[in-house]
Amino acid sequence: MKSRLQFAGHPIHAMVVSFPIGLYTTALVCDGLYLALHQAFWFRMAYWAIVFGLVSHVGAAATGLPDFLAVMREQKEARRAATSHLVFGVGLLVVQGLNLAVRNGGELPAGGSITMPLIANLIGATMVGVQGWYGGELVYRHFIGVELPEPTDEKHKGKKHH
Repeated sequence: MKSRLQFAGHPIHAMVVSFPIGLYTTALVCDGLYLALHQAFWFRMAYWAIVFGLVSHVGAAATGLPDFLAVMREQKEARRAATSHLVFGVGLLVVQGLNLAVRNGGELPAGGSITMPLIANLIGATMVGVQGWYGGELVYRHFIGVELPEPTDEKHKGKKHH
């Protein structure tokens, strides 16, 4: 099924999803660097990675929604994977929104413990993986967002038409 939102024949959703994935991963790496180096800079970097991750995540969701609706109408066998992909995406928005809320505006919490933000980041990373799994199911098993070539007529292959 060809993607409903494209630019120059390329599905926009596939282009946009790399931003929240990369930004959420960056936030987790920054938390790890904070734990290793104890420099507040890394905690602030994680905060801003989550801010921009959430903004780009909304864009990814908006560009995926037309394909989700088309799957619900046209691709019965892909509905479960599409619904799971959507549910994990919305859940990830919630988890990362909570992650942002417990980050004290990017300033270290009193006492310096980042247990709650780190737990939220680990849950978020797991959800990114699961959502990506379902996205892969949609693309590689159900060919959602993929424009397949027209079938050829094998009977006439190699024969001249008169």
